[in-house]
Amino acid sequence: MMTEGKTMGSDGKIALPKDTDGREIPLDVEFLYNAIGERVKPYSFTFTRYDGFGWEMNLVGAPTNLVYDPKSFYLTPPDSWEKLLDDLDNASKGGDNAECCYMSRDGIEVGEQCHGCRLYETEDDFTECSYLAYADIADRIRKLRSADE
Repeated sequence: MMTEGKTMGSDGKIALPKDTDGREIPLDVEFLYNAIGERVKPYSFTFTRYDGFGWEMNLVGAPTNLVYDPKSFYLTPPDSWEKLLDDLDNASKGGDNAECCYMSRDGIEVGEQCHGCRLYETEDDFTECSYLAYADIADRIRKLRSADE
């Protein structure tokens, strides 16, 4: 059994590779995204049993002798200052539905705003979406600011 932070659980099963944000990467994923938001196509994933690095990934079009750590990639395009500004511009057009327009970056159209919305899926059913949207904006700013440092 491997120690904490490794890819094998206490039950002896191998965990899926994880992306930069710690989300599990399905082995049949079509595309991943690099740090600047470019789509990359995984060719193969390989689990290796040496200490500290469990999963390796080869990319379509990359030289065959290069392997990548899946933790260097994202399942969805990484956030950026431009995306945040676009989302805030959308919110400014929303009136009473500003939070819904802000969340449209996830492909959610006003009218179906609650089902599938990240704000709605929080564990706190009693907090208004506007408060959750402000918290989301602040969280994004903190993450982007720390990424810039």
